[in-house]
Amino acid sequence: MQNFERILLAYDGSEQGRVALRRTLPLLGAGEVEVHLLAVVPLTGAVAAAEGFYTESMYEAERERIEKILAEGVSLLEQRGIDAQGHLRAGEPAHQIAKLAEELRVNLVVVGHQRRGVLARWWQGSVGASLLDRLDCSLLVAQACEADQPSS
Repeated sequence: MQNFERILLAYDGSEQGRVALRRTLPLLGAGEVEVHLLAVVPLTGAVAAAEGFYTESMYEAERERIEKILAEGVSLLEQRGIDAQGHLRAGEPAHQIAKLAEELRVNLVVVGHQRRGVLARWWQGSVGASLLDRLDCSLLVAQACEADQPSS
């Protein structure tokens, strides 16, 4: 198996993002791997604000919310002795993930996955699937499994 020297984790604070972060921890030996977390402010918010669907203050509130999520992810890693650098971008998530992965020359990109039906996947698309043809590195798509569920 290839050694991963630089890892980019797309982190949105969702349960899927948290699962991806937990699944990545074994790959992140303290101080051995350069770790980057990326949170993306969806471009749809900026477009909607520009077209008057919602205000600039609503967009800024969303940006601040996502900045807090990013800080949370970096803090979670730091609590485990892993130094991570946070990045905040605005735009379409798959594009921003691929762009930063190229800029940083990462060996691995990690994204979370939420199971959805065929219609939802067709309508909304899949960031993981969109990344397959855009990345020049490995892609890990992490999803929750029964072992991740709290026992009753």
